[in-house]
Amino acid sequence: MSDVRFQQPLGPNARVSEILLAGTAIRIELPPSLHRLAVDRFEAVRNFVEREGSPLHDRVRIFYPQGSMAIRATIKSHKRSDGYDIDIVAELILPPQTPPGLILDLLFEAINGPPGSQYHGKVERQTRCVTVFYADGMHLDITPTVLLDANDPRRSWLFHAKAEEPAAAHRRLLMNSFAFCVWFNDRTPIDLDFAKAYAFKARALEEAKAEADVVPVPDHSTVDGGKSAAVVALQLLKRNRNIRYAKRSGRMPPSVMMAKFSGDAAMPGSSIAGALLAITDVTLAHLAAADRAGTLVDIRNPKCADDRFTDRWPENHAAQRTYIDDLKLFQQQLRFLMSDHYTLPQKQGLLTKMFGEGPAQSVVEDYASSLGLAIQSGQRMIAPTGRVMPAATLAAPAVVRSSPAQARPHTFYGSRRRKD
Repeated sequence: MSDVRFQQPLGPNARVSEILLAGTAIRIELPPSLHRLAVDRFEAVRNFVEREGSPLHDRVRIFYPQGSMAIRATIKSHKRSDGYDIDIVAELILPPQTPPGLILDLLFEAINGPPGSQYHGKVERQTRCVTVFYADGMHLDITPTVLLDANDPRRSWLFHAKAEEPAAAHRRLLMNSFAFCVWFNDRTPIDLDFAKAYAFKARALEEAKAEADVVPVPDHSTVDGGKSAAVVALQLLKRNRNIRYAKRSGRMPPSVMMAKFSGDAAMPGSSIAGALLAITDVTLAHLAAADRAGTLVDIRNPKCADDRFTDRWPENHAAQRTYIDDLKLFQQQLRFLMSDHYTLPQKQGLLTKMFGEGPAQSVVEDYASSLGLAIQSGQRMIAPTGRVMPAATLAAPAVVRSSPAQARPHTFYGSRRRKD
């Protein structure tokens, strides 16, 4: 079996499985239409919080996106009813000593507004943020912060206050999600060749006044020039995590921890498969080291050491080991997916286990249709092993007729079974 690390990146010479991974990623990411809707709602909430009569009028220093939207890694839920969330920071001009519960209550009041206003009754106060819910499943999580030092922009206090707990249990936590997103984007610059190929596929499928400053939500990848293989790999890993945890209780491994490992593992010129293996290698190394030491993994913001990404996950050693097992299984499935000896239906079965039935079926059907046209036009041919290859990589005499090699059925849990 060929090494996943050396797969040809997306482009005219890409292997079948690399094309399937790209197609899957395109199908799970937020499409341009929903991205535009999210941007519009970001602006609408910002303007409403700053309105005349708001308890936070003239009290918002800056609004900025954080999390997946800020690093172009937002994905759709694998269940339509689950929707998707957009993370926003509202940096407030308030005394740092203001009680955490009061700050969250003020933001809730500012967004909920009076009866009859646009968000009234659609807002919930959470432990660290205020959430706006929309009928189509989208929800915006707005996290209030207070700047710690004007000479150290965006390094701020984050407020943790469960409404049902006494004020003595509330606390402040240091954070700098803005600096982390800058770090991540610097670590994962757009690879022009990869981005051109990825964006082509994605398109084919479809302040002078006293207002708060605003950092705009980045454009969709089909507009601003694309993204790197590391970001696409991160989206796929998040999708896999969401599927694995859909029926589990407790917290999922945090997306920001996964983004940190993706930034650590990013390499220019990587294929999607290579990026997936690199990220999971780094993640497993950290989790396994903590597990061997009898501790829980402790991952910090590289730009703010007091900003702990794993402060609420893993809750215990069992949760940590569960994700270790998930990642080992994912790596095994990935290697079989990239094998030359698996047929297209078998690859579809793997994609279904890894990323869900809907994207897997759609991407394989589209590939099978395009493959027929490519073979007819001479752009792709079938090698003696059954591998689909660009015509330019095969000498004419080698382009023959044999049917794909049939791999034995595999459980993908470490053992092979014979057919009955």
